[in-house]
Amino acid sequence: EEAVTYDIANSLGVVLDKRKGKYEEAKVFYLAALEGQRRVLGEEHKKTLDSLNNMGVILAMMKDYGEALSYYQQVKRVGEKVIGKSHPDTLGTIMNMAAVYGDGLGDKVKEEEMYMLALDGYERSLGKEHEDTKRCARNMAIFLCWKLRSKEKTQAHIKEYPALLKDSGGLE
Repeated sequence: EEAVTYDIANSLGVVLDKRKGKYEEAKVFYLAALEGQRRVLGEEHKKTLDSLNNMGVILAMMKDYGEALSYYQQVKRVGEKVIGKSHPDTLGTIMNMAAVYGDGLGDKVKEEEMYMLALDGYERSLGKEHEDTKRCARNMAIFLCWKLRSKEKTQAHIKEYPALLKDSGGLE
């Protein structure tokens, strides 16, 4: 019964966050859900991991990048242990970390490292043709082209993923 209450709190956070853009209010619900899930379900439960990730997302939306990264690091550490390093949820968290490092903290080295880690994981677990792998490859291409401004790395990456040229989004 208590776990259901925390699911409802998490759902309210989602509604406020994604549908209403009320980040401060959403943060309150996400935090309540997280604290309750940790207590009732434990640190390693999938719902607790989801709530940790939601906290990272909302904090990144609020431009609190240091705190967002802290939550993502927790999700990554526990997720790698519980669901595995190559699980799509773990890899999605790594992509979130890449965005925080790059967009929020201005650390291009860590951003590239995280995108490479995620892309390698997606390729190994889902294959090159899976939509999650393609999305990560596209994010990596955008990073290489527009942020790193490396023509050589961008061309090498596109050679690995020629489908990126079909929907280049300015990568030419």
